[in-house]
Amino acid sequence: MGLLIGDSLLHLLPHALGSHDDLSKIMLAFVIGATFLAFVENAVRVHRFDASVVAPAARMTLASDFIHHSVDGIILAGAFLASRAAGYAALAAIAIHEIPREIASAGVLVSNGYDPRRAFFLSLAMAIAVPTGAIVVAATLPSAKVAALTAAFAAGSILYVALADILPAAWLKASGSARLAPAIGIAAGVVSMWLLARGERA
Repeated sequence: MGLLIGDSLLHLLPHALGSHDDLSKIMLAFVIGATFLAFVENAVRVHRFDASVVAPAARMTLASDFIHHSVDGIILAGAFLASRAAGYAALAAIAIHEIPREIASAGVLVSNGYDPRRAFFLSLAMAIAVPTGAIVVAATLPSAKVAALTAAFAAGSILYVALADILPAAWLKASGSARLAPAIGIAAGVVSMWLLARGERA
């Protein structure tokens, strides 16, 4: 949860702001990303089977993972188009921040009803969006500003999942000695992503 919040606010959103000179457009894309996920969640909740043990938060996590990985592919392809050195730097940065993020996502899937093995393979399957995003860039050659708006959209969608789905579910399970777990988890995850973001810019 904290990793997702940090990924949204300390990685994707700063990347978008640094690649676009119109703050209002970036923030609008950010808000649209969160609003879009609200409509996705509405569809998930309406059409889910009553007998299913998988919570909507797990499906929302998968949706946000796919969007995020698509943006990673766009960023990666754009970096390689700029220069080979920039491409390899982006590849390293994406690999570094995806490891803790995928661990967090798999944990969310398991805690919301998925079998651990299936959660692992679903997390890996979402990674197919990375080459998909890269192929889209290679085919369409979008501008840096378009890529920045896409990153802001993804940041909004990820923040929505973390705060609207995962955090409420965590509070429901927090009791006794675990009552501080959600707050501690957020703090630890945000600090981790802050350190990774600082390392990427170093």
